Amino acid sequence: MFHRVALVRCESYEFGVLKGSLRKLLELLGGASQFVREGEKVLLKINLLSARTPEEAVTTHPNLVEALVELIKEVGGIPAIGDSPGGMTSVVGLAKAYRISQLEEVSRKTGVPLLSFEEDAIEVENREGFLYKKFTVTRRMKEFDVIISLPKLKTHPLTYLTAGVKNSFGFIPGLRKSEFHLKLPERDSFSQMLIDLVSCTKIDLVILDGVVAMEGNGPSSGIPRKVGALLASGNPIALDFVACQLIGYENPLDIPTNRIAVERGIFFPEDIDVLGERVEDLQVRDFKRYPQDVSQKIPKILLKWLKGFISPKPKILRKLCSHCYSCLENCPVGSIDKRRDGEVSFRYPECIRCFCCQELCPQGAIISKRNWLVRLFAS
Repeated sequence: MFHRVALVRCESYEFGVLKGSLRKLLELLGGASQFVREGEKVLLKINLLSARTPEEAVTTHPNLVEALVELIKEVGGIPAIGDSPGGMTSVVGLAKAYRISQLEEVSRKTGVPLLSFEEDAIEVENREGFLYKKFTVTRRMKEFDVIISLPKLKTHPLTYLTAGVKNSFGFIPGLRKSEFHLKLPERDSFSQMLIDLVSCTKIDLVILDGVVAMEGNGPSSGIPRKVGALLASGNPIALDFVACQLIGYENPLDIPTNRIAVERGIFFPEDIDVLGERVEDLQVRDFKRYPQDVSQKIPKILLKWLKGFISPKPKILRKLCSHCYSCLENCPVGSIDKRRDGEVSFRYPECIRCFCCQELCPQGAIISKRNWLVRLFAS
């Protein structure tokens, strides 16, 4: 079974350029009508991590969302936009995220509603799941005929890449996401869960915003980096394989979700059929990726004692910290303290390295820091 991944060049978010590239992207897969029929309700599941502007490259760009809305309407679809940002999301917080990301303006111009995933939840089953046989997800998933996922191409400290597979984590409402970080602090176990989740959520199409991606300290505190590409596929795992190659990974199996999907026999890289541009022609070889975990290079007898030293740790950039204490509110294990002088500090022995603090810091004041000892094993 072949999994088609469409890849087109897109040099800017200028609306005319973007819509033309998006139309070409979908035509490679047979056109928008292959995924949306007249009268069908279509959920656009965006990446709305937090209240950040489009220029910061944290959220799905509003022009991409607007262009897709227009193409869906052309074939008679009825679109709506939604997501569940990380952390403690209130009605006010969600409205702020929609406003600052400029998706509120998209809604106003197009008449498309903005949805919350927080109100009601349902259970979906995956009897073939490795760690999880069922998940609690937003009820919105059952209210639509078609679901299109619109992730942003970014780095991530836990999964290395956030794209097609990771975007499905947003179907889990609000604070329920923190429970998974608490139960699954290890990179592989968390990635196993993500493959279980993506296997039981009905995603009809994934369109990846890679016009301007985020490199370095992603998914919220990194550096915007032009890649100039849009990708689309009906298979989020296949899309992730191509996306990681686009940002310079020679071996897509370095991404844990990719490797786990192959190990479990639910996906085979040789079945990918890339349509449109060649990956080599758009590849950004010097893209700043997260350093790979070196623990597998260390003998198991030493790993137990060295793990605390070699694991990346969150570190606060005091000059950027606004003392909003979002990190305290969103730490699933409560390992962050507010000192008497108002500064925050980490209790590292209790930190599970989920990096929720970094991901949800509105000022980008938290980074992941590796110990010097890692250099001895990293090559």
